[in-house]
Amino acid sequence: MSKKIYVIAGEASGDLHGANLIQNLVHHARTPLEIYGVGGEKIQATGAREFLDLAHFHVTGLTDAIKRLPQYQKAADELLKKIKEIRPDLVVLIDNPGFNLHLAKQIHRWRIPVVYYIAPQVWAWAPKRILKIKRYVTKVIVVFEFEKRIYEENGIPVAWVGHPLKDLIHPSGDSTHAREAMGIQNKTPLISLLPGSRKGELKILFPIFAKASKMIAKEFPEIRFALIKAPTLTKDFYERLFKENDVRFSLTENDAYEVIKASDLAIVCSGTATLECALLETPMIITNKGTFLTYLAAKSLIKVPYLGIPNLVLGEKKIPELLQYDATPKKIASEAVRILSDKRSQELMKNDLKEVSRRLGEPGATGRAALEVLKLL
Repeated sequence: MSKKIYVIAGEASGDLHGANLIQNLVHHARTPLEIYGVGGEKIQATGAREFLDLAHFHVTGLTDAIKRLPQYQKAADELLKKIKEIRPDLVVLIDNPGFNLHLAKQIHRWRIPVVYYIAPQVWAWAPKRILKIKRYVTKVIVVFEFEKRIYEENGIPVAWVGHPLKDLIHPSGDSTHAREAMGIQNKTPLISLLPGSRKGELKILFPIFAKASKMIAKEFPEIRFALIKAPTLTKDFYERLFKENDVRFSLTENDAYEVIKASDLAIVCSGTATLECALLETPMIITNKGTFLTYLAAKSLIKVPYLGIPNLVLGEKKIPELLQYDATPKKIASEAVRILSDKRSQELMKNDLKEVSRRLGEPGATGRAALEVLKLL
């Protein structure tokens, strides 16, 4: 008799990890599985049943979250109705805690086991969420080793599997091809720009990045910039940003990792992209800026000394962070010029990033996560 698993992800990164998890569940299962999926295009492509698109629900900041509450509530009601009808043997929640923990409460009432993969970052945001996790979640699967201790100390069943990005990013030493494709010589400085994957982030950060790039170009007239395109945003959206800010960057989409690897520096919005840069061993400046309301809310909630994930993994501030009032074109440009002018600083940062990679575990995280999920069937 087949077993039913309901996988619920939101946003682009959760959709990617959810799709890879589904593929690994099917591969490792010893009995037939019926997989039901919620996420984006990648989960839909796995052939998961009862598909519902949540990947387009992008929220940036407190104000945006409040505006979208009715939309989220409608999606949650629809999802819970389907889960009640299907009665899966297991529900897997991926990231997206504001939405998923709401679901977990009701699913727990129906006595359906709940696994949380890529667990909420309770060590950074809203530590009280761990009480909800303890109450409603059967098992937590974490991607950072330091998270395991936090859940263990709170008496929550937990497994550390390593970070799934280790399966997706394989840095090579040769950056010639990416530079040739862009018409850039090896000695020409190249900066990758990653101002976020959500419209709200880009509307705030892109003008700052644009002004900083002009300042950097005054010190390095030959420098080139590559803007890494978010898969969820259209080229037309970027074209409007270029026009509004009087800049023109190379827009990189299909070979983003190769271009980042070939770059001398990345200027990157805090989040998963910082880990991608770390695994590619590209020196970076981590930055972010929100609306005033979002900043006030975040300031009261954040419980960690750093926002950059590489710094959290290392346990100390090795990668420069320019956040909120420090996220100015002048300060970003000044830090970029300093790093580009100091080969020793670049090499030290690359060594720190190699240590970040080591601490993220061995490749095969998604397969190990699938095995942990299957143990509960």
